[in-house]
Amino acid sequence: MFTVAFYNTENLFDIFNDPKTLDDDFTPQGKRKWTQNRYENKIGKIAMTISRIGLDETGYPPSLVGLAEVENDVVVQDLIKNKYLGEENYDFVHFDSQDERGIDVALIYNKHVFFPEHSEPLHPPMIYDGGGRDLTRDILYVKGKLYHRRIHVFVVHMPSKREENYNLAKREAIAQKLWHKIEDISREEKNPYIIVLGDFNSDPTTDTLKKYLKGQHQKPKSSELSFFNPMELLVRDGHFTTVHRKDWLLFDQMLFSTAFFSAYASPTLVGTQVFNPYFLQEWNHKYRFQPFRTYVGRKYLGGYSDHFPIYSILKI
Repeated sequence: MFTVAFYNTENLFDIFNDPKTLDDDFTPQGKRKWTQNRYENKIGKIAMTISRIGLDETGYPPSLVGLAEVENDVVVQDLIKNKYLGEENYDFVHFDSQDERGIDVALIYNKHVFFPEHSEPLHPPMIYDGGGRDLTRDILYVKGKLYHRRIHVFVVHMPSKREENYNLAKREAIAQKLWHKIEDISREEKNPYIIVLGDFNSDPTTDTLKKYLKGQHQKPKSSELSFFNPMELLVRDGHFTTVHRKDWLLFDQMLFSTAFFSAYASPTLVGTQVFNPYFLQEWNHKYRFQPFRTYVGRKYLGGYSDHFPIYSILKI
């Protein structure tokens, strides 16, 4: 039994200004007054959270964790060296993207159980508007052996829904690029084990997942190139990972290819959950059950993230 997880860490920036990105707010002199103490508090909270995901079910921290909203190698390195994760033999894969704010996705993994063979960033198609190119996060692709079984992992952070008419086209273009890579893998490898995880900035029933990634709430048949999306079942039961203007949303998702459900599958999917223990929840009664965030606007709360993590238990 082992755990695969995903966590949007909500602006995990270091305290230094990068002149190439719009990270000025997250510096000691910036609008957020992002100091070394606040940074270390955030690192400790995120590391502690990761160390507990899936612990009750497997007895161990996660084997694989996709991360969103990490600024660079430095913050991921600080995360896995923190006291909560430092003895867990983690390493990571990360590439700097062209995102204007300088936030990326990454994958941390336990070196005892996962052995990377290949990794690369998949650059989103360039979208042009009146102001020029629009840049956003890359898709991270990592191929490797998990307990001697080759798996393919994609970590995604789709553009937000704030500018729906414009960003919808971006999300669909990114989903198409992701699907083309999945088709390439399927041509080279029969019935591959593929996991797609990330923050899709849309719910499980939108076209981004249904049309372009063929996500479904039923386990796919062995002859299909499609994905089982367990989050579609969780959202029906009222589960959520983030909140926007009092709307409870399940934007963080994890999809599994057909191979996980074949007759002789190994690994197999045991179950998927939102990880939302009491310590990750807001203390203020007005915002009860919501994620305990680091900031609300410019106001520092000192919490964890504006998203709950999600995780799946797999069995070999």
